[in-house]
Amino acid sequence: MTIDGRPRVALLGVHGYGRVHLDGLMRLAATGAVRVAGLADPRPPEPQALERLRALPGGADVPVLADAAALLERVRPDVTIVSTPIHTHLPLARLALAVGSHLFVEKPPTASMEQFRVLSAEIAAAGRVCQVGFQSFGSHALAHAARLVADGAVGRVRGIGVHGAWVRERAYFTRAAWAGRMELDGVPVTDGALTNPFAHATASALRVAGVPDDADVAVELERYRVASPESDDTAAARLTAEGLPIVVAVTLCAAEQRPPLIVVHGERGRLELEYTTDTLTGRTADGTEVTAPPGRTVLLDNMVEHLADPAVPLLAPLAACAPFMHLVEAVRRDGPARPLPPSAVTGTGGRPVVKGADELGRQCAEELALFSELPVPWPGAA
Repeated sequence: MTIDGRPRVALLGVHGYGRVHLDGLMRLAATGAVRVAGLADPRPPEPQALERLRALPGGADVPVLADAAALLERVRPDVTIVSTPIHTHLPLARLALAVGSHLFVEKPPTASMEQFRVLSAEIAAAGRVCQVGFQSFGSHALAHAARLVADGAVGRVRGIGVHGAWVRERAYFTRAAWAGRMELDGVPVTDGALTNPFAHATASALRVAGVPDDADVAVELERYRVASPESDDTAAARLTAEGLPIVVAVTLCAAEQRPPLIVVHGERGRLELEYTTDTLTGRTADGTEVTAPPGRTVLLDNMVEHLADPAVPLLAPLAACAPFMHLVEAVRRDGPARPLPPSAVTGTGGRPVVKGADELGRQCAEELALFSELPVPWPGAA
């Protein structure tokens, strides 16, 4: 910590989701809660963002470098936010640990279970802490849903279903060399609908279910691709932990964008959570309509509070991501996704649409079934 008690925070990666982190970091710096130690990205920040940074107290002296290693060695921050491509998380996290920094690592934290275990061990050896960017873990609605499940408010949970239907242009998969790749130059990337854009879906469902950090999680996969070069853009997975099935069915090739939905199937009640909007509805075993407190706690704010007072728990510590990493590892081992036949795809130009994927995903979530266990409207894909 700095002499005045305010942590100095460095941000690696200022584009993509890094822009959200930059906004949050500058918001905290404006309140005096943190100091911006420095920024690193091969591409400079957008001019407006740089102007806002320079307007902060001390902002004119904040280094903005292209090289992350050079920045870390120069400023030796108290906290480092790693918001970079998946396959760079581990090497950059290790560089940050080497200069004594705590970590905030974007999801998924690593590209394989082996990397996850290495990172966990090195964080423990360094005596540092690590928050992971599962923003939904700060959701008050998600926390309320987890409490209801733990308290038996919907009876015994038969299973949890998740469906997500998003729209992505083909350009989404050509925006960077690692996008939609399983490996890059021999290094695991494990990017895909299940592990990256819809990572929150599975991680949130596991959190609602109360799956312990050390649980053994079995994973069944059915992964397809239309626009992605290697990994899945339409997929279903069934995770089974302590006898509880969690089915996740998602697509990035939907006819229209919908908020992803987590459905808790209780024997005497039902919960529905839109984790992107923090909206919880449903009915408990005694017929009570479910409501939840609105809003969410920002994970960077929570980390700053934790560093000031360790009695404040981290909301998304690295250890809590272990159940989700079983999915990442299963996808990595599964290899490239199967191409869907042309007959399964509609859409013109740069926007492919997988026929019936929206409806099929919802059916998977309701019946806790994989694609292959339902009538699939894709000849040759079953």
